[in-house]
Amino acid sequence: MSDNGTMTGEDGRPEVASTSRELAARISQRVREKRENYTRYNFERSQEEAFATFFDLAQEFITLESMYQICVAVPKEFFGIKSRLYLINPRRACLEMVCDSETGITAPDERDKHLIALVEGPVDSDGSRLFPIRGNQALASFLPLMGQGLILGVFQVFSEQGPTSGQHFFLEKFTNRIGYNLHQKLLVQQNIDHLKFINQLVLDIEHNVITPNMYYKLFLIRLKKMIGSYERMTEAIEKIAGESGITCQSVTDSLRESATTLRGTNAALLNELRALSKHYEHTSLFLETLFRKDHFQKGTYVLRKQSCNFRTEIIEPLLERYAPQFEKKQITLDYRLENVPDEQVTLFVDKGLISQVFDNFFSNALKYSKPMTDQHGHEIRLFSISRQILPDCFGEDKPGVRFNFFTTGTPLAAEEAARIFDEGFRVGATAERGTGHGLHFVKNVVEIHGGRVGCEPQVFGNLIYFILPFRA
Repeated sequence: MSDNGTMTGEDGRPEVASTSRELAARISQRVREKRENYTRYNFERSQEEAFATFFDLAQEFITLESMYQICVAVPKEFFGIKSRLYLINPRRACLEMVCDSETGITAPDERDKHLIALVEGPVDSDGSRLFPIRGNQALASFLPLMGQGLILGVFQVFSEQGPTSGQHFFLEKFTNRIGYNLHQKLLVQQNIDHLKFINQLVLDIEHNVITPNMYYKLFLIRLKKMIGSYERMTEAIEKIAGESGITCQSVTDSLRESATTLRGTNAALLNELRALSKHYEHTSLFLETLFRKDHFQKGTYVLRKQSCNFRTEIIEPLLERYAPQFEKKQITLDYRLENVPDEQVTLFVDKGLISQVFDNFFSNALKYSKPMTDQHGHEIRLFSISRQILPDCFGEDKPGVRFNFFTTGTPLAAEEAARIFDEGFRVGATAERGTGHGLHFVKNVVEIHGGRVGCEPQVFGNLIYFILPFRA
């Protein structure tokens, strides 16, 4: 176990209790060990009061600079010991003096002018003693320090006669407490800096991504007007070619051929316009939903619910967009909803987030569906979507709507099916590239809507589903 109270295993890594009962037992054990340690340490009353003062002030003052001052002020006020605090600057990978008990906080441009060696243990150096400041093993992965392990810096104390053996032991333990508390303060500051960056990033995204994306709508409007102009020109040519006053057959044929070419080009442009418009609407919806300012400010997905017709507003647009890709991969689409009118199934959801849930299933079907041979010897490669109404799914008179997504392929093992929604989990047998994040995103969004998810391996593939509450 580490001196700062972290429970560690033989390899020095923090141990994690598997149950609350086991954790309670380990903590009780640590309390007993700490009591025995302090009895053995036999600190003087002033030293115990110095520890208590340090801990009280470390909680009272929250900034890093105040923490620096506390570290050097306690030894000075209690024992008249002068000291300096050095910390590793992770960007420059060097020690910098951040505080002196005599002069206070060191100016940023002066911090690298006081050279001192990084030490692994207490050593004497030019009339002072150097103590390494070690961090908390449990927090090491959250605050990497340029390959320096757990050493955060050095605590330098000055004494004309040198510290007595009792003072030396106290200062060594005191430095350990400095490391533990500093590590937490550094981590808090890092998180604050990250939050500031994220908030700034949101503003940048809004200014540089979402707002410029709106201009695509203007481009599409202008393109539509130009296509309309082509259409009118085509009609004019056809009218000229059909007038009886024109006697030259070659001119007539040429005009008709030109009109046919223009009409074909115009039809192709219209198809491209429709595709661009749908892609624009799809991308804009996702951008607006994912980069919503509220998500970053609240630290979770913030829903903007509205009544949504899943068939016409989500599923059919996705089917139309993905159909050419499914056809190219020879994947059969089986789209069946229960014979219940859409207006009788009222779902209040965040349309943007739920659209991305469906998009994940369509994208996964493209990547992971595999051909299988059915009981009749026919090879099939299938992606099936269906809907079920489940009465009392969320309690009495609280029905749910279950959406099923089935893809042919190798059925998952029970252990894999249970973990498929875990962050970063990927099925070991798959050769497809991915991050293991998509279904975890699905789970988060569905659960925020008050629903639940699941996976049921089948004979010829896997069925993944989610259930949402609805008003009947």
